[in-house]
Amino acid sequence: MLQTTIRLAFMSRQTSAASAGKVAAKAAVARRSAARSASLQTAGDGASRQLSPAVPLTVSQAARGLLKQELKLLQRQLSKCMNRWRKRPDHLHQVRISARRLQQQLVLFGPLLGKDRSAGWLRKRLKELLQASSRARDLDVLLHQSSAKQTPATIIRRWQQQRRRLQKPLQRLHHRMTGEDALTQHRRALQKAIRQASSRGRQKTLANAQAAGWAVDQTIVRLTELQTAIPASSSAKALHRFRLLVKQHRYQAELLLQLSGNPVTDRLVNCLLQVQKQLGRLQDSVVAARSLKKAERQQKKSSRKAAAEADRVRKAKIDAECTRLLTWLQDKVGAQLQTLSRRLHKSHKQTTTQIQSKQKPGKRE
Repeated sequence: MLQTTIRLAFMSRQTSAASAGKVAAKAAVARRSAARSASLQTAGDGASRQLSPAVPLTVSQAARGLLKQELKLLQRQLSKCMNRWRKRPDHLHQVRISARRLQQQLVLFGPLLGKDRSAGWLRKRLKELLQASSRARDLDVLLHQSSAKQTPATIIRRWQQQRRRLQKPLQRLHHRMTGEDALTQHRRALQKAIRQASSRGRQKTLANAQAAGWAVDQTIVRLTELQTAIPASSSAKALHRFRLLVKQHRYQAELLLQLSGNPVTDRLVNCLLQVQKQLGRLQDSVVAARSLKKAERQQKKSSRKAAAEADRVRKAKIDAECTRLLTWLQDKVGAQLQTLSRRLHKSHKQTTTQIQSKQKPGKRE
């Protein structure tokens, strides 16, 4: 109903509806951020009492809450992926997203964990999971696209056979991660290690710092890294490396947005999402071209000439798209990142000044 009302208003009064839409979007972001913070506080404390939204969240509380939520989600997604991978191949994609989010949480909160054994176990299992599922995910994408691109039936059957074989190592890894309740035990050990960090020397300062201010500081660091990492070459490999970096920073920015609720961080997430989508489509084309070329080599000699010509056409399209994307990244995305960096510095400075002014004792009359 709300969306319908907004659309009708837009048809009658374009200017007023556009501004109302922006206000509604900002309010929705604020509500989501507040809800996430409240749930994180409850999860982070591990207590039955309800915390007031006014209570500031510490980095330790945030780390415990985020890790607990994501580890439980990964366990559910793994179960779905093992049982329904034929009917719903998207479950594997969700497993990979959850695994990458956990990897970035371990990066962000690594100083609190130090050399904890459970953190090392989880890092190793996540790396194995992403490596074992990489080719399987590529095949899921290829099989999904094959119906629209009229791929030969022999090639589709070969891909389907490869996909079935790749499910076995995933099942073994699933058993290793969830057998004997291993994932749950390591989750509890991680929470204990983070809780203990609140009373240890070097880690104590970080663990007890306010999560919102710390999140903005971390976002500024990642914005600077992204600005300097924009590629200078239009090669598909260079763009792919930048896509992986953008993906990592996007997951981190989403986590930091939950803690800070900063609108500039929200814009950064949207910017990185658009970059990831554009570069992701390019990578899908590169993987498809490579797979088709490999499959076409096994065809009869009479059809190899036509296959070689088709491969040249695909390469030309990919090269043209690489050039377009590089120009877009250097001109538009680079300028957008610079603008976001300035705004984030400005808002962070204003927030810090307000906090310091509140902490100063009032003047005596």
